[in-house]
Amino acid sequence: MLFTRNFTKELTFTSCEPTHGQDSLTLFYFKLQGNMAVSADVTKITLEESGSRLTENWFYYHPFLKEFITSGLSVSIANFATLPIDVLKVRLQLANSTVTSSKSAMKAGLIKTAHTIARKEGVRAFYSGLTPSLMRGLFYGGVRLGFYGPIKNMLKSLPGNHNSRTISFFRNITAGCISGSIAAIASNPIDLVKTKLQQKNSPYHSSIHVVKDVIRTHGVHGLWVGTTPAVVRTAVLTASQCVTYDHAKRLWTNITGWEDGIKIHLGASLTTGLITTTVTAPLDMIKTNMFAMGDLGVVECTEQLMHKEGFRGLLRGWSAQYVRLGPQTVVIFVVMEQLRKFSGLASL
Repeated sequence: MLFTRNFTKELTFTSCEPTHGQDSLTLFYFKLQGNMAVSADVTKITLEESGSRLTENWFYYHPFLKEFITSGLSVSIANFATLPIDVLKVRLQLANSTVTSSKSAMKAGLIKTAHTIARKEGVRAFYSGLTPSLMRGLFYGGVRLGFYGPIKNMLKSLPGNHNSRTISFFRNITAGCISGSIAAIASNPIDLVKTKLQQKNSPYHSSIHVVKDVIRTHGVHGLWVGTTPAVVRTAVLTASQCVTYDHAKRLWTNITGWEDGIKIHLGASLTTGLITTTVTAPLDMIKTNMFAMGDLGVVECTEQLMHKEGFRGLLRGWSAQYVRLGPQTVVIFVVMEQLRKFSGLASL
């Protein structure tokens, strides 16, 4: 009874001193409870801080994740900014004798095509395929440019003379080809969906509609139609884009004497856009036509384009490609440089 009475008293008062020997057990009990509570609180705080540091460390001490995020965001922003030009490029590439019999469409240039789309379909048509374009930018851009640096660093670990400019040049090309190929294979369905939504008089009203129709007509493998030219194009694009940008930055720095900054990034990006557009134009033309028709192989599609329009047919839409890829390259690298600076990554 004495223990029960003192136990109740200890619950009632926040602090007390033992008055009898029998009360010592009660005070010891509550001191023990208090110590356990403090220990539990400290443990909880420690775990929360550890979890916070773990999350923080995962981002700040894993360059691969930062490379992927900064690259994906920069490409998505560039895709959004240049989507109307991308629609024009697709329309010009599909205005050939293999896809259409309209003489006026085949003769139309960049400005006339833009005017026709605005007059007949409205401004909204210039943003056809917005969702897959942004999705493709996040993943495709994240892999294509985000993998480039880590793969290049992995190749540096291989035996060889790393001070040799020739070895360094081919190592960078190899890294670009590998990262570009991986991105093209993984994102081919998204690219196909985007192209079909951007076609003139497209019968599709959503990305899901395109996917269902392609699978129903051609099976799941139909989502990877045009993968071969897409892989080659993206490998060449990534290699030429990254390697050219590296060299263009050094060239602009030597010519102008400017320090590494937005002016150097802008000049190097414009140079890179011109070169990559010319190198990838024929491959992009073949890929776009394969996406549109769905049942032609690489060789067959190329033969039809060459037979009816000659090599010039492979360069159809070059102006739209440069008008798109030039600014897009500028936006990608200028935005990426700023994001890399913000996230603590070194300049490209």
